[in-house]
Amino acid sequence: MFLVLWSAALAAAGAWTGAPDLALFADRFGRLDLVAFGWILLASLATGLFVHPLQFGMTQLLEGYWGNHPLARTLARLRVESYRARRTTAVRMRNAVQRQLTTEVQALLIAQGDDTLEGDQRTKAQIRLDLLNSERGAHLVGLLTAEAAFDHIARGFPDPSRIMPTRLGNALRREEDRAGRQYGIEAIRTAPHFSLVAPERHVGYVDDTRQQLDTSVRLCVVSLLAATETFACLATDGWWLLIALIPYALAYLAYRASIAAADEYTTAVRTIIDLDRFALYESLNVELPRNSDEERKNNEKLMRLLAGEHVDLRYREPDADSTPPGSP
Repeated sequence: MFLVLWSAALAAAGAWTGAPDLALFADRFGRLDLVAFGWILLASLATGLFVHPLQFGMTQLLEGYWGNHPLARTLARLRVESYRARRTTAVRMRNAVQRQLTTEVQALLIAQGDDTLEGDQRTKAQIRLDLLNSERGAHLVGLLTAEAAFDHIARGFPDPSRIMPTRLGNALRREEDRAGRQYGIEAIRTAPHFSLVAPERHVGYVDDTRQQLDTSVRLCVVSLLAATETFACLATDGWWLLIALIPYALAYLAYRASIAAADEYTTAVRTIIDLDRFALYESLNVELPRNSDEERKNNEKLMRLLAGEHVDLRYREPDADSTPPGSP
C-alpha cells in the first residue's frame, strides 16, 4: 500500500510530466471517492501478491548474494575486503586495549602489595574482576568501554573466510555458523528437521521472529523501489529531487531494523536447538549421548549422514512395545 500510495501521489502531482504541482495534487486527492479507494486497495493487494513470492530473493539480495556478473563480483569483493579490514582493525584495537588494561591492573596490584597475578586462570580472572569493580579501578572505565566497543565490532562478523558483502549477510552468516556448534549441530542442515520435531509453541516462536525479519526486508525493498521511482520522476526538477530522500531514509531505517530482526531470529534458532535437540535424536532413532563430549562425536557422524555421506552410525534398539514410525 505504501508503494501504491506513493506512486499515486507522484502521478497526482504531475511528477511524471514535469515539476510537481502541489495545488494539482491537493485537487486530485481531494476528489477521491470510494471507487478510487477501491482501486488503490486492489492495486495494493495485487502488488503484495506479486512481491510475496519474491521474499527469498529479496532477502538474498540484501544478504549480498548478487550473482556471477563481473560487476556484481567486483562490488561484492570490495565490500568483503572493507568488512575484513574493519574486523581486523577491531580485533587489533581490542587486543591492544586488553594488553593496556592488563598492564594497568598489574600496576595497581603491585601498588597494593601483590607483585604478580599468580594462580590459575580462574583466580586471575576473579582478582581482575574484583579490582575493576572496586573504586581503585574506577579510572579504568575508559579502557573497559573501549574494550567492549571493539569486542562488539569484532564479534559482529563471522570468520574472515565467511564474511559477506552486507551487514545483514554478516549478521545471518555469523549465527548460521555458530548456532549449534557447541553440540556439533549444523543449524542450516537441521533447520527443516527441527521445524518438524519441535513443539508447536517453539516453532511459532521462531516463525514470529522470522516474520519480523521478512517484514523489515520487504519494507526496505519497497522503500528502495519508491526512492528509485521518485528519482526517475524528479531527476530534472531541481530541489524537488530531495523528496527522494524520504523513501530512501525509510529504506535505511528498515534495513537497520532487518539487522536487529536477524539477531532476534538467530537467537530463536539457537534456543530451539538448545531445547529440542534431544527430540531430534529421538526422531532419528540415534543413541542419546551420555555427555556433551559424546554428543559432539555422535553429531559429527550424524551431520555427515544428513549430508548424504555413507557413515556407520549406531541406532537405538527399538522398544518391544513401541509403534514403528508411520504406523496408524
